[in-house]
Amino acid sequence: MQTMIFTILILALIGTTTAVPPFAVAQAEANEDVIYLLGPNTISWGSADPEITSQCFTYYMPLLNQITLNFSVQYELCVTVASQAITKLSASAAQNRANFVNETTNICSAFTSCNSENNNLDFLNCYAIALSADISESYNLSGSALNAAISLKGGLQQIKYTEQICKNEAQQAYSTQTSKTYKELYACFANGLPIASTIKASAST
Repeated sequence: MQTMIFTILILALIGTTTAVPPFAVAQAEANEDVIYLLGPNTISWGSADPEITSQCFTYYMPLLNQITLNFSVQYELCVTVASQAITKLSASAAQNRANFVNETTNICSAFTSCNSENNNLDFLNCYAIALSADISESYNLSGSALNAAISLKGGLQQIKYTEQICKNEAQQAYSTQTSKTYKELYACFANGLPIASTIKASAST
């Protein structure tokens, strides 16, 4: 009986990792933390009364399922917020790119217009004037492009960093709550449901 109960509990814990990655990977890691937090001496089977066992499962399994659902929702929220931030940052970068393309096109056009000069001297003078006028603009454009690149890289790194913190917090909450609930379940096998839980369970039926 004890072996069967233990098998059910392990399958319930492992079975929650059948979701689509990357959440499945995160949950598998969280479940490893749960097993660690439970420790080797946590399980105390106590009474093997089938009625007590059934009551314990009936009360605690929905709680475990809700913890898993909360973890899934929080994890997906972390991903969604990060994705939205990346989309916004990418849109800003795309606008910067369009501006840089327009500015460089204008610079090139100044030199291209010199091709209409039939006289070589006029052509050379045109190039000299265009080059002189565009040196400062080209320098400023280069600096602006470099700053935009640094800003984009830093923004993406910050988003990923914030997303990882969010995921870690969700995973930690899941591991802590799950291990706590499993310990309560094991205690239930030994001592039965707490009086308050029994009353609550009876009221809901």
